[in-house]
Amino acid sequence: MALTDVFISPAGAGDNSGSSVANALPAIDSGDWSTDIEGLDRANKRFVFLSGTYAHTTQLTFSGSAPTDDQPCQWVGADSSGNILRPKFDSSGIRLDLTNYPLFVNSANTSSVNTEEHTFYKCLSFENTSTSYSQGAVVEATTADVDAQSWFGCSFKAKTANSAAEVGIANNANYSMCVFEAVTANFDRVLDVRSNCNVDNCRIIGAGGYDGGIVAGDGDGITVTGFSGIIRNTVIMNCHGDGILFNQTNARQNPNIQNCTIINVGGDGVDVSLVTSNTNTTTQGIIEGNIIFNAAGKGIKAAAADDRQSGGQLVAMGENGANFENMDSYEDTYDVIPITTADFIDYANNDFRIRRDSVLYKFYGDANFGAFQNEDYEFASVS
Repeated sequence: MALTDVFISPAGAGDNSGSSVANALPAIDSGDWSTDIEGLDRANKRFVFLSGTYAHTTQLTFSGSAPTDDQPCQWVGADSSGNILRPKFDSSGIRLDLTNYPLFVNSANTSSVNTEEHTFYKCLSFENTSTSYSQGAVVEATTADVDAQSWFGCSFKAKTANSAAEVGIANNANYSMCVFEAVTANFDRVLDVRSNCNVDNCRIIGAGGYDGGIVAGDGDGITVTGFSGIIRNTVIMNCHGDGILFNQTNARQNPNIQNCTIINVGGDGVDVSLVTSNTNTTTQGIIEGNIIFNAAGKGIKAAAADDRQSGGQLVAMGENGANFENMDSYEDTYDVIPITTADFIDYANNDFRIRRDSVLYKFYGDANFGAFQNEDYEFASVS
């Protein structure tokens, strides 16, 4: 059975039934979510959000039928004609090109949407502009649903104003081509990755790194609190804390960090020093193919009681406080490729794509070292 389309715009159109672009259902009424959208059934529906600004101040919570495992729900962004969008990054590869995206803009210190399991999200932008933002997530403070959500090509941004603030929480969810950004430098972490999550080809952006002015909170890029968080092909940049912190003493919490670019952080690039109970030599995790550059602390920091935690053999590093801490003889298992700002196309302007004349370029045959792999980036001019 195919999903039934429901067309939605900020103010609605025609008979407001949602049956077509010309009859779009109104999502916003008097500056907040409308009763029309709150009452929608989600089972076996595809919500086609048309381009525009969806300004609101409270969290959207539905009262109609919920999606199920065999009757899912999908939210997709579309242009004003109803053509469904596909995500792409801008020319530097750091942020998404938000042309024609539906923009959900929340001006209050609340989360925007009560998300649900069996739901798939594509090409949507969520921004909180409140100067007192202290939420756990721009969209929802918890996504602890039983079955997975999937987010593809979505943008999340907030003016974080509290030492406990977070831009996103990932729990039982997959994120691909998503951007999480803390616009101001007061936050706990940009993204909290909990159990059963994949973060692939995403961008985690802080507000200026450790020399960006007055900051509050730990300021980590990603904090992993679950036992099975996988982080791949992702950029973590400009955070005043750690790039990636594994923050639980859990024997099942093994780092799986591959082909990431971790750059300009005030703490350690990757910190697994709290994971002291992992003594299983067959599941020591993997930290492989990553660029860790300009970390004020260490490139990779392990626990003194368990240096095997940070299994890996190849990493590119430069201008860190030091490359390793508490790794002991396991430091020697790593082949460290030394790099400088000259390996990036325009480091001073946060363009961290790899130059063609860098040893990191096409290191893996058809792929660069680190997160930037697309042909558009590889063939960018460096003259």
